[in-house]
Amino acid sequence: MTLEELRMKRHWQLFVILVFFFSLWGNLSLAQKVQGPKMVLKDEVFDFNEVKEGTIVEHSFKILNVGDQPLEIKVRPG
Repeated sequence: MTLEELRMKRHWQLFVILVFFFSLWGNLSLAQKVQGPKMVLKDEVFDFNEVKEGTIVEHSFKILNVGDQPLEIKVRPG
């Protein structure tokens, strides 16, 4: 083998090792389960359609906790 062929082989081996390492690392990070509270809105958007000016409208959003710990919601006046 020539020196150039040895370099190419070495670069190819390094490339394969790096691809393997990063794919393994990515899969491990995806496998970790997120712990704690997790808030999910059943419906994120609600459309009142056309409403006459001065009309009071109201809608309740349903919030679900799909996490494994209690969810605290604090309301701040503003």
